[in-house]
Amino acid sequence: MFPIITLKPGKDIPLLAGHPWVWSEAISSSPKGLGNGDIVEVQAANRKTIGLGSFNPNTSIRVRILTRDAGELIDAAYFTKRFRSLDIWKRERLPEDTDGYRVVHAEADGIPGLILDRFDETFVFQIHTAGMERFREHILKAVEEVFHPSTIVERSDVDARLIEGLKDQPVTIHKGAVEKPVTFEEAGLRFYADVLHGQKTGFFLDQRNARLKVGELANDKRVLNLFGYTGAFSIHATNGGASFVNTVDISRKALELAQENFRLNGFDPEDEEQCQFLEADVLELLQSKELPDGPYDLIICDPPAFAKNERHLSQALRAYTDLNVACLKQLSPGGILVTSSCSGRLDPEEFRAMLRIAAGRAGKTVRVLDWLTQPVDHAELLAFPEGRYLKTAVLEVIG
Repeated sequence: MFPIITLKPGKDIPLLAGHPWVWSEAISSSPKGLGNGDIVEVQAANRKTIGLGSFNPNTSIRVRILTRDAGELIDAAYFTKRFRSLDIWKRERLPEDTDGYRVVHAEADGIPGLILDRFDETFVFQIHTAGMERFREHILKAVEEVFHPSTIVERSDVDARLIEGLKDQPVTIHKGAVEKPVTFEEAGLRFYADVLHGQKTGFFLDQRNARLKVGELANDKRVLNLFGYTGAFSIHATNGGASFVNTVDISRKALELAQENFRLNGFDPEDEEQCQFLEADVLELLQSKELPDGPYDLIICDPPAFAKNERHLSQALRAYTDLNVACLKQLSPGGILVTSSCSGRLDPEEFRAMLRIAAGRAGKTVRVLDWLTQPVDHAELLAFPEGRYLKTAVLEVIG
């Protein structure tokens, strides 16, 4: 028996549709003395059990549902069963020759507070919540049981932990050894993932769909990859037949890894007729009347999240607008802009409206060639719109 949380009438409906969160204002009664991360049973107002979840008294999200079966134990077997079923489902739907993907996408995959990414035989996980913090040993045991990896790394060095009342967790190697970035495959191309020091778990796996689209569009085009980081878009563009690719990032270290990614795929980063790696501030660069090595036929704009919370949304919208105005101004008719936002606080319609404003300010008539979102291994749960964060528009300037 677990402590029982009882909901107000009607507050069970989102949960019955699959939403994983119980908000504080949805609760009519709960026992006193519950600790951070305790497992509780959630019941509807009619006392019907909805499931078990982890409790947190420090946040407005009071409970995160872990299972709809009140008799299920949250142990190593729980994680083993879910890891195995998720991995089978996802591998069947990934592009061929791909061994870099997200095994567990937190709430969207029914395991709130846990991220688990695979890079060939290296597995990287993140624990974001107080509830999941209690299951670290079970998680490790399940990863070992299901995948028999060479290396397991924990990257729970995320700000979300502080909101949950948790301490910052240093990067930890739980199994194996990591002395340099590890390699993995995406649709037949090879990449380095810096699993110890890189952003997220070491690579932006969630932009796979957009990278594949760039590969389809790049043939015979001069390509500008802004916020290029380690050059993944540039590799796909080069492989897709681009005549020239310029990768721009403010980080010299990131560009050096981008050059290594070129070499890893048999491309020569020293061939200045084929590619360039420019250390620069993107916003300052775009103010130039003529871009270095321009003009360009295809511009990729994948900036960091400008709106990490609601307070920053209006400021972020201005930044996104200015950025996309500058990109569109650099394109002539027939030019293509692949532009993204990973800000979850900015919903798809707001992003689309921002792009309309940007096109108007740039004086460009634009058609939508495609609208991309998260790939299948980051799939959105219909009942959980909070998990919908990635938006990519593929736009063609027609006048």
